[in-house]
Amino acid sequence: MTENERKSLAEQMMANPLFAVVLGELEASAIERLVYATDDISRHECQLRVQAVRSFRSDLVETLSTREPKGAPA
Repeated sequence: MTENERKSLAEQMMANPLFAVVLGELEASAIERLVYATDDISRHECQLRVQAVRSFRSDLVETLSTREPKGAPA
């Protein structure tokens, strides 16, 4: 997949309002489970879920904000 294709797909995903809602609900659910986790294994799994959602969101934002390098003036 080329960089332009990645950027185009990221723009399409971020433009969909449902996408932001779904990511927000996934993150909120994982945080709530983390708060009420009773053992270390459950707590660790919830931490990984929160981290995955946040990492995915930041990767999308980074893909959108990546600037194309400009060539040197001739």
